Amino acid sequence: MWNSRKVGILGGGQLGRMLVESANRLNIQCNVLDAENSPAKQISSHDDHVTGSFKEREAVRELAKNCDVVTAEIEHVDTYALEEIASQVRIEPSWQAIRTIQNKYNQKEHLRKYGIPMAEHRELAENTPEALAKVGEELGYPLMLKSKTMAYDGRGESPVLPQLLFFTIHQQPP
Repeated sequence: MWNSRKVGILGGGQLGRMLVESANRLNIQCNVLDAENSPAKQISSHDDHVTGSFKEREAVRELAKNCDVVTAEIEHVDTYALEEIASQVRIEPSWQAIRTIQNKYNQKEHLRKYGIPMAEHRELAENTPEALAKVGEELGYPLMLKSKTMAYDGRGESPVLPQLLFFTIHQQPP
């Protein structure tokens, strides 16, 4: 029935479902690696899906066996597994690109090298209120404190206001 290359998708959530929906219209088979009843699998019934986690090396290897190209719907995947299978299957975007965007600070530094305009940012060298206050003095308030990794859709982000930071630094222990 399928007459085109098979696309493996790491992740079968909302974005995976939209990708499968579009691929179905083009008669492209998508093999999804995610939980049994993930949204992308709900609209694509065949036996080449893989049940497991896109963070598990063995599951990524299993998916690659039945694919011509592998992509990811989310960047929180095992890039070392992708690096390993890159000699067997095409990876788009590359495992190197995914690894770069997994760390948002590294991503910003990479973009800065190429002159891409972006908001001023600093790395929080120490995880202390005092170090954060120093960054606030440099950048001004309010500012956003963002996690380098495992953050998405607003998770891992917190607004920082000077009065709250002052309270945190100067609060007396009970």
